[in-house]
Amino acid sequence: MWQFDVPHRYPGSIAPTSTNPKVVLDPNDETKLNPYYFRACFIDPLQGTVMANFIYNNLGLTKAALIYNIAEDYNKGLAEYFKARFTELGGTVIIEETYPKDTQDFKPQLTKIKAANPEIIVTPNTYAESGLILRQAKELGIECPFMAGDSTHAPQVIEIAGQDAVQNLYLTTLYVDDDPDPAALAFAEKYRALYNSEPNSNACFSYETVMVLAEAIKKAGKAEPQAIRDAIETIKDVPVPSGKFSMDPETHNPLNKPVVVIKVKDDGFTFVAKVTPE
Repeated sequence: MWQFDVPHRYPGSIAPTSTNPKVVLDPNDETKLNPYYFRACFIDPLQGTVMANFIYNNLGLTKAALIYNIAEDYNKGLAEYFKARFTELGGTVIIEETYPKDTQDFKPQLTKIKAANPEIIVTPNTYAESGLILRQAKELGIECPFMAGDSTHAPQVIEIAGQDAVQNLYLTTLYVDDDPDPAALAFAEKYRALYNSEPNSNACFSYETVMVLAEAIKKAGKAEPQAIRDAIETIKDVPVPSGKFSMDPETHNPLNKPVVVIKVKDDGFTFVAKVTPE
């Protein structure tokens, strides 16, 4: 996260990968924006919408099950955003199961889900939770596809679940290294050359954050905090690996940021589609 000092009560920041809608709000009054805080990635309401759009429009599925951690705002919020959009499209969440923090045995919930016979199971949880859910679902003979969010986009989910259990897992995320967009491929190639490893979402969006900052300093014409802040609000169509970056001055979130949908391939992940929230 890049920061700069300002002569006000807030430090200035651009959050590369924080998807919680509240991140850019004033911590003392959440009805207002923090004037010195911005975001480079999509937010969870958009991610939940895209999950629903992809399942309904791309996969053609209309009956979903939900299983999520009721104790965590991320899990619960993403589930709610998904359900709202999926229902709006004409889909049905035919069963909704929750579990408390630190749960390790998901078979009671999964047994109920199996009996409901959904076409897809949505698990908006961490990679550790999703990994266990996928492994135990496989053990119960559940064969339908799964869909998870960006917090499941980690190689550990494959290790925890096992290769056989993740072959029908879709994920929404910020970036994947085989995105066919030429800008994304060029970034991946440069990253591999420098670090001899595959870039992930954190690497890509941290890079994009620095690109936005550099453009703002260039636009401001000086490295002065207030001028940089004002310039960030007016950033428009900056070429970045994930597309073009424009800042919404009303929300401090990027405008029209696409969400990448991926699947597991071998011991990693592969591009499926880019989906917009419309």
